[in-house]
Amino acid sequence: MFYAIDLFCGAGGFSEGIIQAGFHIVYSSDRSPHVKETYEKRHRQLGLIQGINTHFQLSDIRDLNGEKILSDINNLEIFRENSVEEIDVIFGGPPCQGFSIAGKRDKDDPRNTLFREYLRIIKEIKPQYVVMENVAGLLSMELNTGFESVSGRKYPDNSLITEVLPEELDALNYNVEPIRLLNAADFGVPQRRKRAILIASRKDVVKAQYPVPTTKEPNEKVTVMEAIGDLFSEGKLSEYAVGLQEGRTPHFANGMPIPNYFGTFNQETSSHAAAVQERFSLFAQGESTQDVVDKIISNGLDLNEYPNLFRELIFNSNSSHNLSELKVAIDEIKPNLYLECDPKERNKKYKSLLKKIIKFWDTELEDKKVKAVLGNTNLTVEEFTLIYNQCKKTWNKSYTEEYIHDLFKYKSKEITEFFLDALLTKKDSRIRIDGEGTAPTMLTLPDDFIHPVLNRILTVREMARIQGFDDSFEFMGKRTTGGSKRKDEVPQYTQVGNAVPPLLAYAIALEIKQALINTQPKEPVIT
Repeated sequence: MFYAIDLFCGAGGFSEGIIQAGFHIVYSSDRSPHVKETYEKRHRQLGLIQGINTHFQLSDIRDLNGEKILSDINNLEIFRENSVEEIDVIFGGPPCQGFSIAGKRDKDDPRNTLFREYLRIIKEIKPQYVVMENVAGLLSMELNTGFESVSGRKYPDNSLITEVLPEELDALNYNVEPIRLLNAADFGVPQRRKRAILIASRKDVVKAQYPVPTTKEPNEKVTVMEAIGDLFSEGKLSEYAVGLQEGRTPHFANGMPIPNYFGTFNQETSSHAAAVQERFSLFAQGESTQDVVDKIISNGLDLNEYPNLFRELIFNSNSSHNLSELKVAIDEIKPNLYLECDPKERNKKYKSLLKKIIKFWDTELEDKKVKAVLGNTNLTVEEFTLIYNQCKKTWNKSYTEEYIHDLFKYKSKEITEFFLDALLTKKDSRIRIDGEGTAPTMLTLPDDFIHPVLNRILTVREMARIQGFDDSFEFMGKRTTGGSKRKDEVPQYTQVGNAVPPLLAYAIALEIKQALINTQPKEPVIT
């Protein structure tokens, strides 16, 4: 049995591949209590029990040290008589927000220093092999100002991290393979997800190699429909889907995977407003927001075919005018409303009231329903009704329905960014996934991707299928979150989007396992 440590483990994507390759994960760690719930439940399901044969530590890596990690491992029930003398491999993916091409790319982001902490743990534990994974942006990221070397070496400002890592590991007695960019789609995953991978081998062991792609050719790729088609329509399951139903990750005790043929975890669908569904319907498979914009400008759009979206477009286009008229109505009917609020808070309350008025725009006002939505508006039903009736007379006058209809249908080349934003919102990264191809990189925000066939976003399970998680793997906690909570909460969509695809992890871990086998002393041949 080979022993592995998984740091920055998240919900457990890398762990799945590590276990599939035949490793025993004796220690893992992450700082998020949200992923802890998912990770520990899955590992209990696989027979990895806290305190018995594995240890999960809820901790920031800066609070960990090698001595305590080894102590926690040897205090496990299965090792109390025969202690673990050496760790075979440490896997880890230090948080990469500071490195990400899609992110801020701030070289002074404190999260960028976490790879130094990863090196510190390696120095203290001295495993035979080291694997580090990160986003592709790692390849061009510069060192933080004032970087403190683990090895004691000094580096000039603006040194590339890809140059520093090999030098640091060399000083720690490791041979380092040049960092390589691996695409998950080349390893049986229906997703074009590129990750920077570093493999290091201690200088007294056989060097580990990078895995060779198994599905590199276009005709070998797994498609999105092969991954998720059975989840929303009847038909024959693909070989890929069958593999996830039957399970790939073995149980610790009996080596058998956990199947899931009947119940589908995390398949709750999102409920979208009619206007949102009509907006999604503008996208053909594989089209991005920019593709839809180009199509509208070239061919025009008959908004009568999208009545709910047309209505929303009218309100979005007239939002500044309507807000101004709302304030006029309030001044006439209830002067000094929200006067005690600061200007920013007052404006938020005005906008909230504007949305409540829109909600009732095409319906008859009923006292009971109005009272239910007034909340902390400080308005009575009568006052709201008077303001509402005044707005009905004055709103949507800057851009009339006729003007916007004719603009989009007959004068599409004159459509400005203002109207396109009002139609499509400012979500310029949205794309409808091409079901017959591989998906783009799954992200942590679910509304970036439209389902290949249906006018909705993907479910958590559909994203998990595209990542390559077994169907028996259940993601715990809230499905999604928003606003300021995103800094601290790690809901299900984020757990999936942050994960390393298990099949990619499996291919990497299998190479480490083969190097460990090759390192072991050969049995003498008895003649």
